[in-house]
Amino acid sequence: MDNHHGGIILHDGYLYGAGHNSRGWFCLDFMVGEQMWQTRGKGSLVYADDMLYFLEENGTMKLVKPTLEKYGEVSSFSKCLKGGGKGMHWAHPVVCGGRLYIRHADKLFTYDIRSIH
Repeated sequence: MDNHHGGIILHDGYLYGAGHNSRGWFCLDFMVGEQMWQTRGKGSLVYADDMLYFLEENGTMKLVKPTLEKYGEVSSFSKCLKGGGKGMHWAHPVVCGGRLYIRHADKLFTYDIRSIH
């Protein structure tokens, strides 16, 4: 995993993150380096409440169940992030107090996520 943004999550012995040149979201076995799955995309991520939150560089937010068998996307959205400036979305998402925070340029978006699980 040639990570670009410095965002890698170690959860239950497996690494989750995105590659730079190898492009894509990955799940890797931390001890042996075996790739469990890979899917398209790239960005930053955070782990909270037994879920992964992938923020794609293009501004799409994806809620992903951390599974070993396959990429487990639960839901996604992107329209709510429009108007936050130009360029890629590189700031890491933050989950705190039942809210998801996403910054892009000079805008901060906040979403109540207490009832999504």
